[in-house]
Amino acid sequence: MIEASLRVRLPCSWVTLLTVEHGASVSVVEQKSLGGGLLQSLVEIETKGADPEVLLQALRRNPYVADVRAIVPSKGKLLATVQVRECRACDAIAESECFLTEATAAGGEGVEWHLLAPDRGAVQRLAETLTGRGLDVQVTAIHSLKTAGLLTDRQDAVVRLAYRVGFFEFPKKVSLTELAGKLGIAKSTLSETLRAAEAKILHTYFQGLVKTRR
Repeated sequence: MIEASLRVRLPCSWVTLLTVEHGASVSVVEQKSLGGGLLQSLVEIETKGADPEVLLQALRRNPYVADVRAIVPSKGKLLATVQVRECRACDAIAESECFLTEATAAGGEGVEWHLLAPDRGAVQRLAETLTGRGLDVQVTAIHSLKTAGLLTDRQDAVVRLAYRVGFFEFPKKVSLTELAGKLGIAKSTLSETLRAAEAKILHTYFQGLVKTRR
């Protein structure tokens, strides 16, 4: 599993609108194509003190944003679905093997994308697709995910992604089948990997409790 960062210059950057003009931060939880030139993103916005209603109004005024629906799950955070039209970069990433985990402003109309991908080739193919669509793109970082020793590289990457997209939440934000599709592996393989990782994590947790009580 590869972790990478891409800097992309976007004419339709609603992320920059929120982060630069309003001081908020944006994390992309999920993206899917709706057809008809529309892409829907589920995003978590940390308002950083900004009025949530002001942020929503700013998004609705953006000519590339077709629709915004939001809830405020907790103080200082906003969970929203944002439908964006005619976004060549958004379409490219939705069609790729890469998974967008976070988007942050990088100055001007630039956006820094943080990605998870099955291999380096997937990142390179995405960069080539973006360039082919007339967008200015730069791969700023690319490396294999490392572990702290508890889990294998594969288990660590799978658990990180599962946690990031809400697999462990109740109710789940993504199913086992959907998560397996994103990782490009069989559902049974994913289930086995998650069980093995969870067993290690629980063992370490309860072992720590025993030591604490001694």
